[in-house]
Amino acid sequence: MRSPIRFSAMILMSALMGAGCNGAQPQDPPPEAEVVAETAEVKQGAVGDVVLRCDEFQGGTHLEVVQTATGFEAAYVSEEYDPWDCRCTYTKREILGQYNQCRRSTVDPRIMNCYRIEPSGTIGKVVLSTTRVQKTQMVIGSSTTVNYSELSVAAINQDPGQTPRRDYVFPLSDCQ
Repeated sequence: MRSPIRFSAMILMSALMGAGCNGAQPQDPPPEAEVVAETAEVKQGAVGDVVLRCDEFQGGTHLEVVQTATGFEAAYVSEEYDPWDCRCTYTKREILGQYNQCRRSTVDPRIMNCYRIEPSGTIGKVVLSTTRVQKTQMVIGSSTTVNYSELSVAAINQDPGQTPRRDYVFPLSDCQ
């Protein structure tokens, strides 16, 4: 009868003392904890402040998100030739959407979500979302790999008369 009591006491003491498989050893945080990033609301700035700008490699074309008096506005800006005078160019600014709020990643400010809040309090049909995409490619016939990053931009505007969705991809280094 003494051996079962001693065995129970030994198990209880080892649990209290931290002996055993996992004992009192520090554990690594779960892998999800390392990649979880928070978002922060973009603070109100001056009208005309550029929140995000991504340049294309040709001809001064770029996508920009700017501060407006009522929130934010995304536009695709390009240089167009004047059809009546080929010596002149003008700036064409195509509005992708107007937003009440923008939220940025605390890790990379180029990663953001902008949206319009309707009078009923719901998120509207106008959203701009950017995503950083990391790509790795292997060169054919070699063990060499090439890594690069892109910023994928989805501009969704379901207002009447608008193109419902436009997608853009920019090299991450071309976005500020």
